[in-house]
Amino acid sequence: MKAIVLQTLDGTQHIGFILCAIPPGDIEGDCMFSIVPDDAELLEDPEIVQLLDRRDQGESLIELSEDSRSILIRSHRLDNMFVQFETNGVGHWGFVREGERVAVGQAATISSQH
Repeated sequence: MKAIVLQTLDGTQHIGFILCAIPPGDIEGDCMFSIVPDDAELLEDPEIVQLLDRRDQGESLIELSEDSRSILIRSHRLDNMFVQFETNGVGHWGFVREGERVAVGQAATISSQH
């Protein structure tokens, strides 16, 4: 997996990408955010502002689950972020708040896009 597409929760608007750098055979690496929303109004959404903060930090730590269907992203002084995929490569992204995963949008691996 080289990149993850981020969309709004209803899947109608593109938000950006998570670009992943994980060494082959490893489950940890780094990632960077490229946030280029379809609608400029999304830049005012607090959830998108957090993505912009991650982008501005540069690299974040990324950790894959053993089955590669769940990803945890850690960025300095921000809520942990998750991406959870189904077997078809499509899933959801969001933030871990008070120990709970809160889905904010849809996610897909680049390879699952047709």
